[in-house]
Amino acid sequence: MSILINLGAWRSVFAVPSKVVDEGLKFADGVKLKVLLYVLRNAGDELELETISKATGVNVTDIPEALDYWVSREVLRKSDRTFAPSEEAQNSNNEIKQTKNSKKEIKTAETISQEVEQQKQRFVVTKPQKPDYVYTAQRLAADEELKFLVNEAQTMLGKPLSNADVSTLLMLKDTCGLHLDVILMLLQYCVGIDKGNMRTVEKIGISWADEGVNSVEAVESRIAQANHANQCFRTVSSVFGMQNVGSPTKKQLEYCTKWVGEWKFSQPMLREAYERCVDSKGALKFNYIDGILKKWEAQGIRNLDDLKAGESAKSKPAPKANASYDINDLEKIDTLDFID
Repeated sequence: MSILINLGAWRSVFAVPSKVVDEGLKFADGVKLKVLLYVLRNAGDELELETISKATGVNVTDIPEALDYWVSREVLRKSDRTFAPSEEAQNSNNEIKQTKNSKKEIKTAETISQEVEQQKQRFVVTKPQKPDYVYTAQRLAADEELKFLVNEAQTMLGKPLSNADVSTLLMLKDTCGLHLDVILMLLQYCVGIDKGNMRTVEKIGISWADEGVNSVEAVESRIAQANHANQCFRTVSSVFGMQNVGSPTKKQLEYCTKWVGEWKFSQPMLREAYERCVDSKGALKFNYIDGILKKWEAQGIRNLDDLKAGESAKSKPAPKANASYDINDLEKIDTLDFID
């Protein structure tokens, strides 16, 4: 008698760390899961981004971000261009088996809350993915804190929020781990600078999360810094005659804060540096002006009188020493000239 066991699709299987489901699944979208499953299925092979894209339908530019997500969740670890299972992921299956074989631990609500908070703190922001429509709707129906946040946001922004807007707030709250009062301060700040749209809220919120700005005190300090930097930029842009420049870049804010806030240059000195830049380069170049002002700062030149006095001293010719000649030396010179 012969026996045949037809396993079908089960004849070809591969391992997926339990950590993927236990900790990474909640905030992972289809793109991240597709990329992870494909690279696990082809473990040991050197894969090109184009190969992964062709097999999964994921855009090439989204693949590195998806892999970085699993690195941030400690499922994978990265060394140069090589990805490998993290030590924690390698041990996760054994830990789960041991837990199942032992008496199950009953977790309290406080323990679960602490674990969620730890996961938020460990999250490294690259470009967090927004939750999808279904998950957002489910959370909005059950989460009273999210409902309160949405209502407050609609009041501040003066308009009803779309599902995409609610998804952004949920991402800032859960994925980025920003506290409720921090998100409310963020909304208020954006409205105050006439940037009351969710795109700005999302951009600044991700930046705050990435830099650890997640308390009332830290937000107040960051807002004070931002207001100071914007005031310095307004001073500089007025002196330079910049019209309709829109929002300044991060580098422009850094330059202006240094010139006005740190070095305390007056408007006439800023104008002088600007004119010298335009005369030399034919255009406004912040890095060139920074070089001029840096030189003046190092020389202790604080105003136009100091500048004029310093340049006047440099322009004076050095006094000539009284010439004295030896008659014998002169005769030698004449003799050499005659021979030539």
